[in-house]
Amino acid sequence: MTSQCASGSGQFLENISRYLGVTMAEIGPRSLESDAPEACSSICAVLAETDVINMVSRGISTANILKGIHQSMAGRFLKLLSTAGARGVVLVTGGLAADVGLMAALEEAASESSAKLDLRVHPDSVLAGAIGAGLWGAFRARKLTTLGVSLDATAEVGTR
Repeated sequence: MTSQCASGSGQFLENISRYLGVTMAEIGPRSLESDAPEACSSICAVLAETDVINMVSRGISTANILKGIHQSMAGRFLKLLSTAGARGVVLVTGGLAADVGLMAALEEAASESSAKLDLRVHPDSVLAGAIGAGLWGAFRARKLTTLGVSLDATAEVGTR
């Protein structure tokens, strides 16, 4: 999500889920069960993971830990959207768009900040990156072909 840290990524949530002993599919629904979310570091994945270890040792419930993480991620995401000048309809894509807990936290954060955002998710949003890569590959192939570059995989390297 930013060039600074992975604490806004799915990989980060995978690490946390393993530590907490929950599946990726359980993260969102468990987060929605929270009654007192615990604040989590939003600066760095390593610091956030240290926060989680500390929370577990203090007996904080899994639901409250997950909601705190989702709130932290939502805050970072909302800041990024604000910096980009996003308004109106925003389509959230990628695997994290399927995380109902994260989406709820993002909607709450947007509402609390008075951001004028209409957040939307498509059921196939996890495929957005692959579709984009395919479209970019097709664009590059057309461009190279118009420049006379052979795209034949069996051609010698020196002829490309």
